Amino acid sequence: MIKNKQLFRHKPEEGIIGDCERTAIACLLDLEPQEVPHFGERFFDDWKAFNDMEDAYLLTQGYVRIQIPYECDLNTFLRGARLCNPSVYYMLSGQSKTGCNHTVVCCGDEIVWDPSLDDADIIGPCTDGYYWATYLISTKFTKGAEDA
Repeated sequence: MIKNKQLFRHKPEEGIIGDCERTAIACLLDLEPQEVPHFGERFFDDWKAFNDMEDAYLLTQGYVRIQIPYECDLNTFLRGARLCNPSVYYMLSGQSKTGCNHTVVCCGDEIVWDPSLDDADIIGPCTDGYYWATYLISTKFTKGAEDA
């Protein structure tokens, strides 16, 4: 995993959409942020299109994502992640101290990298009330991979 900072701080009132999600993906794939599409720039207000574009990109890289919503406090979630997957890198989305949804990189029960330009961290659930854990899984472990 390489540690990159996002290229754009989230300022939608100025027409600038943050790119923490794509930067977290880039970190996990050992890429530079500009090598990953800026999903939010094109589909900030359309989460289905955002997710579809992200999924399509990840497939080109040989990955699918598994997203799991958690409705609990952050420490409870992190303790559970340590017990279930102590050495697996994943992305965690929640609300940052700047008040917007944000994505960081975790391993087990630790936030190991915050791609935010000002280390915004995760302090609460996303605006939908959930923390979202996203795991990138090689497509060789998905149904149909044997045909590829």
